[in-house]
Amino acid sequence: MNTSGHTNTADLSLRSDLLGHRLALRENLPGATENVVLECTPGERFGLRGPGTIDWVAAQGLTVPAAVNAAEVSPCGTTVMRLGQQEVLLTAPAGDRGQRLRDLQQAWHENPGAAKGFDAYRDEGWAWFVVSGPDAPALMRRISMSDLGPKNLSVNGVAQTRALHLDVVIARLDRFGAISYDIFLDIASAKFALDVLEETAQELDAGFRISALRTAA
Repeated sequence: MNTSGHTNTADLSLRSDLLGHRLALRENLPGATENVVLECTPGERFGLRGPGTIDWVAAQGLTVPAAVNAAEVSPCGTTVMRLGQQEVLLTAPAGDRGQRLRDLQQAWHENPGAAKGFDAYRDEGWAWFVVSGPDAPALMRRISMSDLGPKNLSVNGVAQTRALHLDVVIARLDRFGAISYDIFLDIASAKFALDVLEETAQELDAGFRISALRTAA
């Protein structure tokens, strides 16, 4: 893989339009008392793995978690999830334009020479959902084989587990003033995952609103 000369040519329309057509569009961020499932797949994210990854991320001024399966939010708002000793997923805040993350990704592509990890193509390959609200732990218990309630997954904790009948990465980031979970999964399974989320939320009967977050705030 040519990591120094690669140009990001992903067709962003594929991920942007993947689920938006079947969901109500939401332009504002939810409040702390709302139960929501947000489809955030168009949001900016960037994955790196391999030798040099952690040193390169730290050199950009980002806060790197000291341990695997942990997340940290940097002062610029970028979340760094450490998925391995030399593997990270970087995400912009949900609903953000993601300019800072695009700048970081561009800097990575334009930086030849020193070890800096390899592009893991998480922007192209992973779908992104956020489950948030007072009843978020109850919904997560129904869709996951692991108990991801507040006692078992602390704030900034990351679980690489099974949920929605799929292999997933789940981070508890407590966005919007509420308990919340970011869920990442193979984009090829996104429609199936949405079906499961819709069915489970309806069975739970906690007033979850499921929508596509498309705000530039």
